[in-house]
Amino acid sequence: MTIANLPASDSTSASSASSASSASSASAAGKSYRLGRIFAQDGRTVILPVDHGTMLGRVAGLEDPVALIRSFLALRCDAFLLGPGVAARTAPLFASRSAPARLLTIDTYWRGDTGAHVLTTSLERAAALGVDAVKVLMPWDVPPEERAARSELIGAVISGAEPLGLPVMVEPICLSSPRPADAVAIEADGCRMAAELGADIIKVMYPDDPDLLGAWRSELGVPLVILGGPAQGTADELCAMVEQAIAAGARGITIGRRVWQRPLDEATELLTRLAEIVHSD
Repeated sequence: MTIANLPASDSTSASSASSASSASSASAAGKSYRLGRIFAQDGRTVILPVDHGTMLGRVAGLEDPVALIRSFLALRCDAFLLGPGVAARTAPLFASRSAPARLLTIDTYWRGDTGAHVLTTSLERAAALGVDAVKVLMPWDVPPEERAARSELIGAVISGAEPLGLPVMVEPICLSSPRPADAVAIEADGCRMAAELGADIIKVMYPDDPDLLGAWRSELGVPLVILGGPAQGTADELCAMVEQAIAAGARGITIGRRVWQRPLDEATELLTRLAEIVHSD
C-alpha cells in the first residue's frame, strides 16, 4: 500500500515522519558541512580567537579587532572565533571560497558572589550571519546550583542549534584566580558534562599530562581543541606545549592572546609555526 492509499490518520503520520526525517537529514548535512570547514582534511584545526572583548572588554593587543583580523587573514589559519558585532562587520573579508571558517561566541559571563551568564545573541542570528559554529563558555569551578544553571543554558543552546545544523563548541573552564589545585579534575568533569550535553567540539586547557589528554580523547569521543589563556611564557614553550598536545590526540588549538599580544612580526611568525605543528604528519 502506498502513502496515497493509507487511511488519513496513517497518511498524516507517515508524512510527518517523512518530514521529520528530511529535517533531521538536512540538519546533519549542515553540521557535517560546517565541521568540514572548521577542520582541515587532516582532521585538525588552528582557530584564532579574537572574541575576548565579549567578556574582558578592552584587551591589550585587540583594540582594533578588524585590523587584527586583516593582519592574520592570509596566514595558515583554519578559523577565527568572533563576537557578533565583529562577525557582522568583517563578513566581507570572509566572502570568498578560500576564506577561513568563522565560529561565533554567543554568550558572556561575569564573576561575582554568583556568576552571571547570559546569551548575547540568538542562534537565528548566528545562522543569518552564516557562521560555521557557535561557542559557549562553561565555568565549572562554581557551586552546584550554578553548575545546574550552566548545564540548562548550554543544553538549550545545543538543542536549539541542532535543527539549524550548527555545531556547538563548549569551553569547560576554571575561572578562579589563582587556579585551584584540583583545576584539572574540575575541567575533566566539565568536559564529560559537555560531551553528555552533546557538544560537537570541546575547548579546554591542556592538562600538562599527555596520557591524561589521551584518555579524555578516547573517553569523550568529541574533538578536543586546546586553549591558550593569558599571555605567558616564550614562543618556544608554547610550541612545545602544542606539539605535546597534538601528539596526545588533540585535534587543534584555539589560542589568541599568547599569539597576538606580541609584536606583529613575532605574532605572524609564531602563528605560522603553530600551524605547521598542528598540521604536521
